[in-house]
Amino acid sequence: MRDCTNTLSTHKLARRNRLRLSVSALCILATIAAARGQTATRDDAATDLYQLRGTTQQTSPRQSIAAASLYGALPVQRPASPGSGSGPDDTEAVASASGLPTGSSESSLGAEAEDVTGSMGSPSVLSQADEDYAAGLARQNVRAETVDGLAPEPLDQESTVTGFRFGSLTLRPSVDERIVHETNRYGTAKTSRIYSQTTVSGTLQSDWSRHQLSVDGTGTWQKNLSGTGTESPSADINARLNLNLVDDLTALLAAGYSYEQESRTDPNAISGATTQSGIHEWRASAGLQKNLGLLRGTTTVELTRRLYGDATLADGSSVLVDDRDTLGAELTARIGYAISPALIPFLEASIGREKYDQRIDSSGAERSSTTIGGRAGAEVNLGEKLSGELAAGYVLRTLDDANLADISGLTLDGELNWSPLRGTDVNLGLSTTLESATASGQSGAIVYEFDTTLRQQIHSAVVARLGATASYRDYDSGSSRANQRSYGASTGLTWSINRYLDLEADASYERTEEPGATDEETTRIGLGLRMRR
Repeated sequence: MRDCTNTLSTHKLARRNRLRLSVSALCILATIAAARGQTATRDDAATDLYQLRGTTQQTSPRQSIAAASLYGALPVQRPASPGSGSGPDDTEAVASASGLPTGSSESSLGAEAEDVTGSMGSPSVLSQADEDYAAGLARQNVRAETVDGLAPEPLDQESTVTGFRFGSLTLRPSVDERIVHETNRYGTAKTSRIYSQTTVSGTLQSDWSRHQLSVDGTGTWQKNLSGTGTESPSADINARLNLNLVDDLTALLAAGYSYEQESRTDPNAISGATTQSGIHEWRASAGLQKNLGLLRGTTTVELTRRLYGDATLADGSSVLVDDRDTLGAELTARIGYAISPALIPFLEASIGREKYDQRIDSSGAERSSTTIGGRAGAEVNLGEKLSGELAAGYVLRTLDDANLADISGLTLDGELNWSPLRGTDVNLGLSTTLESATASGQSGAIVYEFDTTLRQQIHSAVVARLGATASYRDYDSGSSRANQRSYGASTGLTWSINRYLDLEADASYERTEEPGATDEETTRIGLGLRMRR
């Protein structure tokens, strides 16, 4: 009986313990589930608030506002009014993301926004990394100062001359007055003279934003003070207008006038004349330039009108030479290929017609002619060190008179500007021209000319110059004249007293020789002042 009673008590105690274990297990499970739910809620909130920039997930508007405020890219957007659906949580999120104290009011956030709007923000708000980022946006390639701390060298005198302003045009005139001593030997005769030479020159340039106008001119007058010699005035003026049209298309318009007296060593000079004929020349041209990728195309039409004045003989009588008056037209086309901005090879072709006012001149010849030519060369542009172009080709002139021989030959043209050292400039020039003849039985000649100038800056205000010239006149095969040669040398020194006044001194020598004709030598020494504005 006791055993049965003990057995029953034992079974009751076991059931009571299992019930307690079940209740405890349920409590533990409920606690774990609640903890898991709370952790998931906090993880989702943290992920939503501190989401990384640059990921594929979309950034919330609050984070965009904070980033814009931090880096100064956009003005800070003020929190929306309560009526727009935004609550206090939005304000706190923005303040937390932008580094502001949590719980700050809208007015405090607006004050901070005004401090950082459109800028990097105040150092009190930004971190050191943000300050380094702001410094990185500043200019890095600042101008280096001189070693000794002195001011840099002043600009050239020419570039500092202000000139006169006429609206959008600037005129820079100059006047050169000098005294020259000249000695001339023509055959066995020798003469000398002292004369004054006045040269007025100037440039007119526009500062338009799209088109460009440039006009330059010079005029020279001579007056004998003592001795005997021929006074030789000259003038030259040129105007050029560049019009930028559409699609890399540029129109070029130009006009010019020049006057000079014919030299007595010229093959067309009047024998025995004390004053040779004066040559008036008017020029006008129009052209188009077009860039097609790497191709550079240019087409130009030029008209030339040449008039010859009367020559004066020793007895005072005049000789009419108006049968030499001509009107010429020439069409030139060039195509170039830009291998690089520094090198553009090109091909050029031209055709021209020269028509005399009198179809038959005083010698009974029809001297109107047609000229065709072609050239191949290259343009070079290496900045201030080397620039220019050089070309070689062939030219043929056919005269209307069948009894006159054609003129043909090789051509060399170009100009190069070379600066091997700072303050040293070298200029080289080559040109080939066709010259008509007026003597009976002669067609004309091909004239090759070469000139070079060395300019050395000795001091900031002193410049020395050396020059040399040479020319070769190749007559046609039917001419009875021998080929003519001439050469010359010159030197000069310019001292810029100030940017408006220069003192100039120069000397030159020229010689022309031709077998079977009279040779000529000329020496000049001059001293003068040049004023510019």
